[in-house]
Amino acid sequence: MKRRREKLPKWRYEFDCRKCDNIREVHDPRKGRDGDYCIPCIERMDSRRPSPIHADEKERVLRCECFTPIPEDEEGEK
Repeated sequence: MKRRREKLPKWRYEFDCRKCDNIREVHDPRKGRDGDYCIPCIERMDSRRPSPIHADEKERVLRCECFTPIPEDEEGEK
């Protein structure tokens, strides 16, 4: 009889692109880009360097090297 393989835990994201300060609206018809993009990620792709997003197999976590959280407004909280 075959043994069932244990299910691996789900992947976790250590970042959220919606909360990243590097996301900007880009309109570049020459490169076919029209929408919201991560500027450091585009620069890396254009210079043919590897992606800043890495997967850690042991911990099942996705990490982004260029993630910068959007600073929170202190005035809005008061």
